[in-house]
Amino acid sequence: MTAIEMKYSLFKEIDAIDDESMLYQLSAFIRSLLCASQKEVAVEVNKEGIPEFIRNMSARTGMTGKEDVKEIMHQHWEEKYGQAVS
Repeated sequence: MTAIEMKYSLFKEIDAIDDESMLYQLSAFIRSLLCASQKEVAVEVNKEGIPEFIRNMSARTGMTGKEDVKEIMHQHWEEKYGQAVS
């Protein structure tokens, strides 16, 4: 079963529920699953083969992480090549 088929099947099942309290519990459960799946998982990196000077390198962009990177790339393209990207 593909992801689209699972979504459609789940939608049909949820659409058949008439009990409002059951729908509330189901929505709270799904929200908790979605929040749990979005948490960043810590990954341990094997640093043994990486030279010290490379491990101490960092790239500072001055970006906060809230910028629209796609828009920044479009602006860069327009500045560099003088035409819009579609």
